[in-house]
Amino acid sequence: MAKPAKTKKLGRNDPCHCGSGRKYKECHLIIEEAARSEQLLLRQAQDSLLPKIIEAAQSVPEQFPEAFARFWENKYTFEQMSDLDSVEDRGAERFLTWFAFDFRQQDGQTLIEQLNTAADAGTFEVDPYERRLLEQWRTVRLRPYIVTEIRKGKGMLLRDLLGEQEFDVTDYNAAKRLEVGEVVVGHLTPADTPLDASSPNYYLGGAAAHLTNDTPEKLVEFAELHLAAMRRERPEVTWSDLLEERSEVLNHFVIALPREEPDPSVMERLVADGRIALQLTKESVASLLGRVLPKEEEPTTDDSEEKPA
Repeated sequence: MAKPAKTKKLGRNDPCHCGSGRKYKECHLIIEEAARSEQLLLRQAQDSLLPKIIEAAQSVPEQFPEAFARFWENKYTFEQMSDLDSVEDRGAERFLTWFAFDFRQQDGQTLIEQLNTAADAGTFEVDPYERRLLEQWRTVRLRPYIVTEIRKGKGMLLRDLLGEQEFDVTDYNAAKRLEVGEVVVGHLTPADTPLDASSPNYYLGGAAAHLTNDTPEKLVEFAELHLAAMRRERPEVTWSDLLEERSEVLNHFVIALPREEPDPSVMERLVADGRIALQLTKESVASLLGRVLPKEEEPTTDDSEEKPA
């Protein structure tokens, strides 16, 4: 098959590609150079803003104990904070990132939302590009993503495991560590938008958990238990509602996995224990999620271990 012809790079004195008849340097070159400069500044803002957010999170330690217990499901005590990076992969940073983006403070706002207000009041110092990103990050929450493509030297494509949206992630270092089919549980933060693109580039904000390719199905099944539990009281609840209120359950799945070799039985038990703890059965989960339970999974008279106590 013949290789596609390469697009000729426009010279400064060539006619502009827009068809205006003007020279490129007097027409779209100026616009495109300005856009590339803005793109670079937004990328730099992505790198400089997150440390400021983490520093702000560390300034409110009185909120940590409650958040710590929720995120780690009481597996660790707050006094173990300084040791977390040795027992959990970047555990302290993962907690602080979740604390900033997801945990609601006493006034009902996340720290990111509070910092937006503070930036408007001039009490949280950010430059104009950091300010733009801070506003966009108000709705970012912890989510699970599956790697669908690795783009050598460019990053990767991630798909939301709880939806169908794909994200172009410009994170070269993370792309080197991941493989197609593996899972990332983290925060995707939008930043710069390339020329001629309709959506921004995304970056992994802060630390993220990295799971092997045997985990996607069970992670979704585990998350569905919590969605079903919420729908008992509020049938209209969506994935977005779950992550708005209980995104820490994703980390509960992460920390229950063995750190050595993958063990499918651990995930099976995790889901089974979750059903019991939430007083659910396979049948009730299917009903609450609006699905028909496959015949081979229908409960029998001997299926007592699935019934809540």
